[in-house]
Amino acid sequence: MSTLFDCLPECNWRPDGVHPAGMGDQLRDEALSRLRRWRAALVLRLQRALLSHLLVCGSDTSDAVRALVPIPAGIDPRVVGAAVRRLAEDGLITAVGRRKSGRDVAHGRKLDVWAIRDSGAAHSWLLTHPEPTDPTPEVAGA
Repeated sequence: MSTLFDCLPECNWRPDGVHPAGMGDQLRDEALSRLRRWRAALVLRLQRALLSHLLVCGSDTSDAVRALVPIPAGIDPRVVGAAVRRLAEDGLITAVGRRKSGRDVAHGRKLDVWAIRDSGAAHSWLLTHPEPTDPTPEVAGA
């Protein structure tokens, strides 16, 4: 008798024969790097919006930036995670807790609550990373 679970060990192998166990962080980082490269202007808009929001309003989740910067149709919404993660990697923001998302499509999943780590550094970053001047929306697959 065949079951859904008959293939579990084999279906977790990639075509190149490399087993992804323990590679989750690497695969995530590669995907986020691609999003940051392909959607650089949108990532910058998202980062600026989040930093500005946190400076004015205090700690919050990425839901706030989703409301401030619309994600154009055809663009992977995980670009928000790419933008937020880079700010955290750069030491500008830090996670201070978790809270359920208020967006219906997020199905109540918990999101990190972010806070500014150093307001002087955040202000400096905003000055050295101006709003993108290209108004042309980025398109999927570009």
